[in-house]
Amino acid sequence: MNTPRASGGFFAAMTLLGTYVGIIPVVLGMLFLPTLRRLGQRGTRVLLGVTVGLLVFLAVDATLEGVELAESNGGAFGGPALVVLGAVLAYLALSAVDHRLKDRQQHAEKPGGLRLAVMISAGIGLHNLGEGLAIGAAYAVGELALGAALVIGFTIQNTTEGLAIVSPLTRQRRPTVPQLLGLGILAGAPAIAGALLGAAVNNAELSAFLIGIGVGAIAQVIVQIAPSLRDKTGRLLAPATAGGITAGLLAMYLTGLLVTA
Repeated sequence: MNTPRASGGFFAAMTLLGTYVGIIPVVLGMLFLPTLRRLGQRGTRVLLGVTVGLLVFLAVDATLEGVELAESNGGAFGGPALVVLGAVLAYLALSAVDHRLKDRQQHAEKPGGLRLAVMISAGIGLHNLGEGLAIGAAYAVGELALGAALVIGFTIQNTTEGLAIVSPLTRQRRPTVPQLLGLGILAGAPAIAGALLGAAVNNAELSAFLIGIGVGAIAQVIVQIAPSLRDKTGRLLAPATAGGITAGLLAMYLTGLLVTA
């Protein structure tokens, strides 16, 4: 298969693919917020458990992908250590951002609220950057069939990410449309940047570092969600919550099979 010519039309196509994979499915998943708001506290904890399961799967999958990518490059700039470096830097940076958001949103609900939704969006957005890199790189080297499979699989998968973003908003006042759109763009737009970067730059070390950033972001978000999983007795992993985490892991595994099928 011949490599597509890197023209303006090619990069415009990458932008459209990034929008289709990132922003559109995330926003579609967020449309289920009115239904989710009817859930009680137990239902919300289960939903947050599903979110944690989803994020854990993404973190593990991205780590394995980043390490494999770094090892295949020979490690001139650190190999797999680049993944670790990116993860640590992202975790520290998002922790600092979280503290700033806490200062600016003193009235946000403790167990969830817009602040947590922003953090989830940021973590998912950095992961979607990695998805965009994979799509852009596949098309850049002429693997059109692989690129199409990635687009279909990631699109289905990212719809569930939209549900994860709005899960902390079920127990606060109704968010505005601009707030929801902002969350969707924050989570989805990095897929556009990733597709453009993957199509323009074929650098395994840079890609491994960016994937590491996504892993660190996801880890920080999981830490943020964890306190919200506790029930009235203080248990972190009540049976219903553990079932939600398991459901999230299985959902991501099954949708992930569409990418490799």
